[in-house]
Amino acid sequence: MGKINKVLFHIYSLGKGGAERVVTTLAGEMARRGMEVAIATLAVEKEEYPLPEGVRRIDVGLNEAESKKGKLSRMRLRIKKLKDCLAKERPDVVYAFMQSANYRAIMAAHSLKIPVIISVRSDPKVDYASKKQKMLSTMLYKKAAGAVFQTSGARDFFSEEIASKAAVILNPISEKYLNTERSAQQRKVFAAVGRFHDAKDYMTLVKAFEIFAEEHGGYTLEIYGGDSGDNSRLQVAEYVHSHGLDEKILFMGSRSNVADCIKDVTAYVLSSKYEGLPNALMEAMALGLPVVATDCPSGGPAALINDGENGLLAEAGNPKELAAAMGKMADQPQEAARVALEAKKIRDIASVSKICDEWLEYAGRCI
Repeated sequence: MGKINKVLFHIYSLGKGGAERVVTTLAGEMARRGMEVAIATLAVEKEEYPLPEGVRRIDVGLNEAESKKGKLSRMRLRIKKLKDCLAKERPDVVYAFMQSANYRAIMAAHSLKIPVIISVRSDPKVDYASKKQKMLSTMLYKKAAGAVFQTSGARDFFSEEIASKAAVILNPISEKYLNTERSAQQRKVFAAVGRFHDAKDYMTLVKAFEIFAEEHGGYTLEIYGGDSGDNSRLQVAEYVHSHGLDEKILFMGSRSNVADCIKDVTAYVLSSKYEGLPNALMEAMALGLPVVATDCPSGGPAALINDGENGLLAEAGNPKELAAAMGKMADQPQEAARVALEAKKIRDIASVSKICDEWLEYAGRCI
């Protein structure tokens, strides 16, 4: 088993997405343990997670002149800049997160003989659906020292050559969610957390809440999250306004204290079309909230929730079924409280320390 003292993460940016949260959480924990840790990124977003204490950030992105070159030239330059970074840093292992970063890391590190562990963070049936992506992933991923997936369903999408050497590891839950308790008194509120993006399918959520509200007066829906820029927020806002729901469905924006904002809600709801392993769902469970989620590919919610035991699952894209599950949580408070206590057990298996151990132990076997 190889000893790991120096780690480099590679990801596009530290923008407020699920993969970025996992990177910053793991990097911070590894630095806290005395390792030398750096994160190599291509871009700086308007809203980002803060760089953890003791972690360096390295810019391997293009300058203004380079950004104006052709697509192939830009790709080659990005690989070269990352390769130059790796040649200088000489980490014991590179953890790459998400498709393009996975490809770049493997191509940049291969001739340097630096081991790369890639990580697939979403539904591969979406990201790797085309013939081109299937060919690229098959060709490149077999060169990786290892691969981390969030669910067995995502792992099994790939060839046996890749899947056989892979690990399935849960996302770490931030300490603030482990140290925050659900309020004894609950507001008549359902909460959703995650930036507006087509994958989150907030349109189905607002339609479900509209159905739910017809029989349940006094409730509101709070959606916490920024705008990804894919037009989904505008579409949802237009629907909310045109159906007279402005006072019932509230856009709360991005918050740094989400745990405090949602700890007193009736239940948490996830409405995604597809997911990897949703951090926000795990965090809601850790808070001890009753949770409702769509049973979407690649199986993230179903990997976390045993329907009726520690949460409720509903068919993806089905507002009526989602509304019915929300109704159960509102109408059966004692049952909701029981389910929430079961959900809270996720704290025991997904602490930052435990998940960091799993990443390091797996890397030690791979290098």
